[in-house]
Amino acid sequence: MSIKIKQSLVRSLDKIKSKSFDEETIRTLLITAREFLKYEGLIKELAHFIAHTNRNRGIFHKKVNNRYTKMKLVEEQFFSEDFQKIGSQIKTEDQLSDLMLNGISVDKIDAKLFDILYRDGLEDIREDHLIKYTGFTKKEAEKYLYENYIKIEGYFYLKALRTQRNAINLLFLARRENKSDFELENSVKQAVDLTDRIKNTVDILQRVIRGVIFYDSVFEAKSLNNEFASVFESVLKTFDIDLSYIQDINDNADDLLLCIMTLIHDSTFEFYDKNTASIYLCAYRAFSAENPFSENSETIFEEGVFALYINYNFKNKSNSYPLFVSELKIKNYITIEDFNEIPINRSMEKIPWISAERINGELKLKS
Repeated sequence: MSIKIKQSLVRSLDKIKSKSFDEETIRTLLITAREFLKYEGLIKELAHFIAHTNRNRGIFHKKVNNRYTKMKLVEEQFFSEDFQKIGSQIKTEDQLSDLMLNGISVDKIDAKLFDILYRDGLEDIREDHLIKYTGFTKKEAEKYLYENYIKIEGYFYLKALRTQRNAINLLFLARRENKSDFELENSVKQAVDLTDRIKNTVDILQRVIRGVIFYDSVFEAKSLNNEFASVFESVLKTFDIDLSYIQDINDNADDLLLCIMTLIHDSTFEFYDKNTASIYLCAYRAFSAENPFSENSETIFEEGVFALYINYNFKNKSNSYPLFVSELKIKNYITIEDFNEIPINRSMEKIPWISAERINGELKLKS
């Protein structure tokens, strides 16, 4: 057991207990504890995020990479020649959905894309949605997909096609040799019918998985709080540190969350195609259908919360969507004087106050 590491942990925990911590305290705490976090979960992911701000792996990356890949495929289809030619003929929402999802072949799929779209996609999709539209649970869907594909030299091939081709070849050879065999023809027909059903089921399953894109938060504050307590209890036991610090962590959960959000700001994701996205801290106010034109600097300050959004460019177009939307009120962490100097008028607009510091003993955001 390293005395230096224990001392560093205790110093950070003492600052949490005395409510004198800021984002640098939390950076030190997570990076120091990182190699002793045994559970590969949310806290360890955040520690990795803070230590390495350019992410190309991890829990968050899987979800964001999957969502980005789906959006890219839809946009590529939208800009394709086929879409431009027949797009005007689309009459229903289902027809539009089918056309937009036609960019991926069922028969042969790049292995990397297969894993991103379907394995990671299954993790991100809600199980009730999957069951409603396919009848499969997540485990059943994953098993069905991987049982019906074979991986060869960087691609996944649908096994049913090989079975179907073999059956048809067998029938062709029999007829070429003038052999009439009712049982053989019937067997071939059954094999073709079966493979058609498998291909159809796979196609429906894949369309549902890649056809839904969720933009909810990649983690929840409640999950974060629960993990802080359970994961750090193990760390404290490892270094024989007083477990009462766990209660201090729970008591300061909101301020800890804000520090983590400021530390993640300005990080980047690298997607499967090497395109990158930046993460930024912003103001967020839920859209009001009753009063859709009420958004202004006053309502943003009074009703807005902090959120982390990601932004990337594709085909000269800028796209943004949420990574995490908190319940932390803007007015609790930014003074009205600071806010009025650079008023924010729109939800999801990047804010200049990105450092969590102690001002007269209270945690505030400063530019």
